[in-house]
Amino acid sequence: MGYSTIQHLVKETKLRIGMLDLPYEAEYRGQLIHLGYNEKDIVKEAFLRQEWNVGSARVLSLLQEANILSASEYMLSLDTIELMQQIMNDLLETEHNLLAHIIRYAYQDNVQSHTLTNILKESFRSLLNDLQENPNVIPRSYLPMVQPHLLPAELKRVTDEHLQLLLVSCDTLDSLDDAIGNQAQWRDEMKTHRGSVLDCLCTELVNDKVHFIDMLKDFSKQCCPFSVKYALYLLHTMAQTVERSEDKLLKNFLKELFRTVVEMESMSDMKLLLLFAREICAANDSILGTYSAWYKQTIGEMTYSVKKHQFISTIELLTALLPLERDLELLGVHSTIAISAPAKCNDYVLNYKQLCRAHIAQLKTSDGTSIVLDD
Repeated sequence: MGYSTIQHLVKETKLRIGMLDLPYEAEYRGQLIHLGYNEKDIVKEAFLRQEWNVGSARVLSLLQEANILSASEYMLSLDTIELMQQIMNDLLETEHNLLAHIIRYAYQDNVQSHTLTNILKESFRSLLNDLQENPNVIPRSYLPMVQPHLLPAELKRVTDEHLQLLLVSCDTLDSLDDAIGNQAQWRDEMKTHRGSVLDCLCTELVNDKVHFIDMLKDFSKQCCPFSVKYALYLLHTMAQTVERSEDKLLKNFLKELFRTVVEMESMSDMKLLLLFAREICAANDSILGTYSAWYKQTIGEMTYSVKKHQFISTIELLTALLPLERDLELLGVHSTIAISAPAKCNDYVLNYKQLCRAHIAQLKTSDGTSIVLDD
């Protein structure tokens, strides 16, 4: 290719960096692909000398396709973290093949990859924070866009990163006590996000349902703080998309959690059990039935599957939880569903139901403010 031709190509490269949707892109792409080694270096240097602009992502995509300059190579050539983050913000919205290339390179085991990993993590963190403020802060979810360009293991790493950032590394971590009292309100808030980019992203994050449930199990076992609000949102999303053949996954999850409650007499696990069961029932009553049906089968008939001291401790846990409860409908279930008791244990049940009814009366007369009850 002659000198004047390569100079014309450099000029066109600069022009395309500053503008979008210029015509004759196919011809431009063809010229890039057929460049010699030295000519590619000239175009590469021309691109690197230009400031990032509205057309830069598209041009970089064409350069990467022609093996002139890759996205990861370009990112590592930048001088400041601020500029890297600015460009990453663009790549979360457009030319997702570039984002996929950075992801693939970031998860390799070398020093440069670690730099890209940190950049990716900060970009994802910033975006998730923005999405919680504005669920449509970007035009569409990027995970479905990068999926065709990634290996399954790479996609799993990206999904894990998002789940960790959303559930563990977020700015605010909710307490289980707050969750018991605010679950219905949180659910109503999340309904306003349906169909948003945040909602689509969350749907992608729970596509691997087994992995997500395993993560919830780990949170329970490790007793580590996490965002209960978004865990419930993700669980709700998962329950809405579960196939009939996958019902058993959620049923077994709750059965295992119930056994942990009974055997360990764990208050935190009792809270999680009720929260998760309520969310699944609210999302899809074809899995567990209504909450009333689940409560009857799990609590009302537990005497047939637990020892006497385990029955007593479980009722005591439910009793201790009462001051946190604010949902009159759920309290109505607890106060009316019959609980079969072992011999000489009926007083525990009667006391619990009496306290339920008293708490309902207090909530009705105190504008929803929960009052701590004396046993």
